[in-house]
Amino acid sequence: MLVTRFTHKLRLKVIVSQIAIAFICISSPLLIINTTSAQSQNQTQIKSYIQRLKNPQQRTAAIDYLATVGKPAVPALIAALQDSDPRVRTSALVIIAKIGPNAAQAIPALMRAIDDKDATVRSHAVQAIAKMGRQAYVPYIVVGLDSKNQQERYGAAHILRAMGKDAASAVPALMKKLEDKDAWMRVSVISALGSIGQAATPAVPALVTRLQDTDQTVRHSAAYALGDISSSWQENLSQLSIKEIDTTISHLEKALQVVQNPSLQFRPEAVTAVKDPLVILKKEKQRRAK
Repeated sequence: MLVTRFTHKLRLKVIVSQIAIAFICISSPLLIINTTSAQSQNQTQIKSYIQRLKNPQQRTAAIDYLATVGKPAVPALIAALQDSDPRVRTSALVIIAKIGPNAAQAIPALMRAIDDKDATVRSHAVQAIAKMGRQAYVPYIVVGLDSKNQQERYGAAHILRAMGKDAASAVPALMKKLEDKDAWMRVSVISALGSIGQAATPAVPALVTRLQDTDQTVRHSAAYALGDISSSWQENLSQLSIKEIDTTISHLEKALQVVQNPSLQFRPEAVTAVKDPLVILKKEKQRRAK
């Protein structure tokens, strides 16, 4: 299971580095696999070609065929990763890499393949991971937020933070952790929400609440995250409705009152993080009114 592997330092380095590489790889037209016609492929035929991976003379043709089949072949390829023959496992990984993001369900199996006893298999597992695409990892990383292991929880939050906008689908799960008993976990998920930007807008009211957290670091993190999320709106000001602008202004006004409270000891930078986007949004509202 993926969540049990976050504590392995090597794996964390592989995941983070390959996720970064995947962002570039996924944009390549070479990774676009035509799976429309593959939906109707017969599973018996797929299994037949899986068996051909064992035959050196038939292996290349089998790889090409299964890569063309695409997503429907993935369950059989995952099973092939357990084959006793490392050449079969390697071939399965080559095919998964060719399929790319459509093979996302193989991610847990790929993570296990990183520890394969065969060096060639390990190498191709890393290459396959790089082809998946950043967003494909989010559902598997999110599971780590609820791990019983503290470091696994932190690791999941940190990876989501590093993914930025590509971790948008993790927003609901991150919001659930805003009231975690662990202050450092609250800091970690708040930072992740800030890095996601505009897609984390549903978390704004909860972040305003966290400005009065009992922990000073959490309070400051919430202020910075509010600034990051609000600033991301500025990139598309012309596309925002007046209702969206009014709602955001309302939240930021509440936030500003809190961060200006001397008893909470907010640093000037934290106050600025909230105040600057508020000023810009108010100017936009005035501009439209004219």
